[in-house]
Amino acid sequence: MKLLDAMRDLPSVCEHLHLPLQAGDDEVLARMGRGYTYAHYRSLIDAARERIPDIAISTDVMVGFPGETDQQFRHTLRAFQQIRFDQAFMFKYNDRPGTRAAQMPDKVTGKVKQQRLEELVALQNEIARDINRRQVGRMLEVLVTGPDPRSSGKVRGRTRTNKLVIFPGQPELIGQLVVVQAQKAYLWGFLGKIRST
Repeated sequence: MKLLDAMRDLPSVCEHLHLPLQAGDDEVLARMGRGYTYAHYRSLIDAARERIPDIAISTDVMVGFPGETDQQFRHTLRAFQQIRFDQAFMFKYNDRPGTRAAQMPDKVTGKVKQQRLEELVALQNEIARDINRRQVGRMLEVLVTGPDPRSSGKVRGRTRTNKLVIFPGQPELIGQLVVVQAQKAYLWGFLGKIRST
């Protein structure tokens, strides 16, 4: 918990934590050799949010690991509903030569893996949009990273929670910290307006 305390106490540390879940079912986690249970993972998330209420949490998840049943996949969906990740990198399992998993029986079919992935992505997209919508109107500290390649006269940057923000601004803002009001939310982040000085 020292790392979480440091994230809370040090102003230079941003409020974003990437913590791979991989699966929301204990049996699947054990077959993956992950060494933790869902309850343990959830306790880490709860500890992070207790210390840093506005922390953004992202994760990695794999669907269709050998032997994954529909019920076990449902446990992963339940985990997403309970935790409400800001962002998730979601993948279908594929055999990699030389790995232990490649030799495991009970492979999940490609069709089922695709269906599970699509269901999980749809759920996560809904959650992420809802989280971002709740931020509309807030003032966000943004590190300006460059011009927006799709919009003339606009720049883009990242918030302290690693959300993308696009707003009107000139190239001389690149590299600076500015305060931007989130005006419109999307799955990927926000459109905003820089606070006038």
